[in-house]
Amino acid sequence: MSRLVLIANSNAGRNRSRPGVIRALMRDIGATCLEADDLPTIRQATREAMEMGPEVLAVNAGDGTVHGVLTELMRLDRPPPDLALVPGGTTNMTANDINANEPLESSLRKLGELSKWPAERRSRVGRPLLKVSGAGDGPQFGFFLGAGVVLDGMEHFRKKIGSHGLRGELAAGISLLRGLFGMARGDSAWTAGRSAAFSLDGEGSPHDRQVLLVATSLERLLLGLRPWWGEGQGAIHLTSVRRRPAALIRRAPSLLYGRRHSKMSVSEGYYSSNVDAFDLFPDSAFALDGEIFQVAPGQSVRVEATAPLPFLNLGAPGA
Repeated sequence: MSRLVLIANSNAGRNRSRPGVIRALMRDIGATCLEADDLPTIRQATREAMEMGPEVLAVNAGDGTVHGVLTELMRLDRPPPDLALVPGGTTNMTANDINANEPLESSLRKLGELSKWPAERRSRVGRPLLKVSGAGDGPQFGFFLGAGVVLDGMEHFRKKIGSHGLRGELAAGISLLRGLFGMARGDSAWTAGRSAAFSLDGEGSPHDRQVLLVATSLERLLLGLRPWWGEGQGAIHLTSVRRRPAALIRRAPSLLYGRRHSKMSVSEGYYSSNVDAFDLFPDSAFALDGEIFQVAPGQSVRVEATAPLPFLNLGAPGA
């Protein structure tokens, strides 16, 4: 049995910045390290890690690698050990939510400390996953699903922002804001090609012509955004904006930070609720933790919340 097994993607954004220092830290905390940098090696590393029977399974990488590890882990259908996410990637929305924005190197040091503590003393954060069925080579598991212009924002980030060397949440936020302004002004590049629909259990007709849709089980997105304000006890925060919403620029702060606004109603083009499941009808694709999945026209995917998984809180005081 290995106490701490760490799956690392050394090609991920932040890990590339100081490779020697990061590798030394991973050795110093006493972790058994497994390298993975694409889907086949991520799957293989996850299986190898679970065969070691670790007390703590950690991932030092970005959101895409985390998605790959969690999907393979959930498909194994075995009780997970304590999990830990270290923000070693270009985008680290999941790790930053769970660890309260703890930086990379201090996250590794705290991981080493927590893994040595008795299990009952470790500080944990419970987070459900989104289980997405109907696309890919089997069920996919992650934390953040986007459809509509979310995909255009990802493309804008890669071509216009990331290609110039900008990284991290601020860079991704620039693309997000550019997309919102494009939607508000009716720019064809942001409004012509993308749409989605969704339906909730027990409702008769779907919500169609949604130009932006996000669903997440996180409690904080990039730059501290919380774009949900609806009611309901479900584990998934579901928010969408219909094509040509009313007064989008004026209401953008309320939308982005989840401030309830009397005019942000379904009739005005805005929707937000907390749900446990829904059916998504993308126009051609959707994104899950930064990975894009293609779907055939008219095809639906099922999105459901899992039971919460235990993640070590690497940003907890005293950790």
